[in-house]
Amino acid sequence: MATTLDRAVEADEIVTALRHYGFTQADVASATGVSERSVRNWANETPLRRRHEERLQALRLIVLLLDDSLTPRGVGQWFRAHNRALDGRRPLDVLADNASDAVRRAATAFAEGAYL
Repeated sequence: MATTLDRAVEADEIVTALRHYGFTQADVASATGVSERSVRNWANETPLRRRHEERLQALRLIVLLLDDSLTPRGVGQWFRAHNRALDGRRPLDVLADNASDAVRRAATAFAEGAYL
């Protein structure tokens, strides 16, 4: 089943679609390394720097990975919960440190049944 996030291409579309999973603009800002104001400006088609776009796309892909295993609310909770696969850190905090690969690995392990 295709979701709005599946079809989201532009930054503002992705941010809007992430609300379905409980993400706030502050969450997206933290995960992508920008200010909340920058996230709001994406709705006005303000261009993203490449590194911020890459981080936003990484967040999008991780959410889609978890969407197959969890409810939308559960996806949001997974990002806010302390995770043993991330040394007890919350995935949102790890993303803020620009470590999307570690979060993707933790999400993949979870989706494959490794309930850490």
